Amino acid sequence: MNAVLFNRHSELRSGWKVLLFIVITFSIITALTFPFQYFDYRNDFVGPMLGLAGALAGSYAMTRFVNRKPLSAIGLSFHYQAIREFYWGCILGFLMISGIFAVMYLGENITLVSKELSFGGTLGIVSSSLLFFAIGAVVEEVLFRGYPFQSLIQGITILPAMIIMAVLFALLHLSNPNTSVFGIINVGLAAIWLSFAYLKTRGLWLPFGLHLGWNYSQTTIYSFPTSGIEFEERTLAVSTITGPEWFTGGAFGPEGGVLATCALVLCTWYILKSKRFSIPEGIVTLDSVEDLLRKEGRLEGQSG
Repeated sequence: MNAVLFNRHSELRSGWKVLLFIVITFSIITALTFPFQYFDYRNDFVGPMLGLAGALAGSYAMTRFVNRKPLSAIGLSFHYQAIREFYWGCILGFLMISGIFAVMYLGENITLVSKELSFGGTLGIVSSSLLFFAIGAVVEEVLFRGYPFQSLIQGITILPAMIIMAVLFALLHLSNPNTSVFGIINVGLAAIWLSFAYLKTRGLWLPFGLHLGWNYSQTTIYSFPTSGIEFEERTLAVSTITGPEWFTGGAFGPEGGVLATCALVLCTWYILKSKRFSIPEGIVTLDSVEDLLRKEGRLEGQSG
C-alpha cells in the first residue's frame, strides 16, 4: 500500500498530489459558492473571484502542508523579472491578436461598427473588462500551469504532463457555444504555448500576461468572440465575420481558425528562442533543492 501512495523518497506520488489538490480546491469553491447560490446572487465577478480564492487556497494547502514550501513556489515568486515578464506577455498577446485582425481586415473578412459609447461608457467597459479577464487569466493559469502541472512534471516528466494538461484544458472548453474541432485543437495548442511560457521562466507571470493580452485584445479591443462566447457587454464595437470558418474561426472566434494556429506556433517559437526570458537565479520552485541544501548544511554543521 505504501508503494502505491509514496515513492522511494517517502513522498506522496504526483498523481495523489494532483487528486488531493482537486478535492481541496473544488471543496473550497463549492463551500464559498453555496451562500451566493442560496440567495440567488448573480454577478459577473463572483464566479471568477470564488474560483481564484479556491485555486489559491488549494495551492497554499498543498505547497505548505505537503511540499513544505511557500505558495510562491508554484510560480508566484515576485522577483526583479516578474513585472517585465507580465508586461511582455501582455504585449505579445496583443500583437498576436492584432496580427490576426490585420490579416482578416485586409482580406475583408471582418468589419467593425462602433457602439458610439460615451467617454464614461468606454472607460467602464475598458476597465471592468481588464479586471474581468485578468481574474480569469489568473484562475486558469493557477489551475492549469500551477500546482497540478508542476506536480505532474515531477512524476511523469515534462512532455506527458504538458499533453495531459493540454487535453484537460481543451476538454474544459467543449461545453462552450459554437465549438468546433479546429477550435478545440487550438485551445489545446494554447495550453502548450502557455506551458512553455512557464517552463522558460519557471514563473506564472509570463503566462498571466500572454493569457490576459490574448483574451482582452480579442474581446474588448477587436470585438471577436472568445472561445465561442460573445461577451457583448465587454466589447467596444460590433464585429461581423465572413469567409471560411477554417480561416477566420467563425462563431468560435479566431481560436477556431488557422490564423490562430500560426500565431500560437510563432509565439511559442519566439518564447523558446528569445533571450528576453530566462529562469531567475535563486527562486524557490516545487522541484528546487534549497530545502535539501539546508538539510545538508545542518548535517555538516552537526558533524563539524
